[in-house]
Amino acid sequence: MSRLPVLSLEKMPEKTRDMVTGGKSELSGLNINRMVAHAEKSARHFMRLGNSLLTQAKLDARLRELTILRVAALCRSHYEWYQHEIIARQAGVPDEQITAVRNKLDNPVFNDLEKAVLQYTDEVTLNVKSTDQTFNELAKTLSRRELVELTMTIGFYNLVARILENTEVEIEK
Repeated sequence: MSRLPVLSLEKMPEKTRDMVTGGKSELSGLNINRMVAHAEKSARHFMRLGNSLLTQAKLDARLRELTILRVAALCRSHYEWYQHEIIARQAGVPDEQITAVRNKLDNPVFNDLEKAVLQYTDEVTLNVKSTDQTFNELAKTLSRRELVELTMTIGFYNLVARILENTEVEIEK
């Protein structure tokens, strides 16, 4: 059971309710958004940022989803893992990578770029700042825009994990 109840649609301001229910993706109406709606003044900005990272970023969707799954694994965020395992499969992440992302990152199922992205995810999640070596390795392949989007994705989904785990948001039934 959640530590806080998800906000009922009837209690949300109209603009927030429209964002929570009116999305075009299967992610509309999720309990995470109904929980965040308690923070009325921030909720719509939170949802916009999340949506932009999912739909408007240049960063490859497979790399994005590996990153999010790694954050979920590191933070032990079950809801986040559940939702993004589905999205990762839709983005073309193979099952063996989904399984492996929970464990050792030097697994041969990952190519060099994927290993570097996952290493960067670990460093940013656990230490805030990555090493120069990891950052420079990524900078050889990713554009500046992709590097910033990757960093924003890591930060955003760490925020998501902290909201989910501290409010104990339940997976939709």
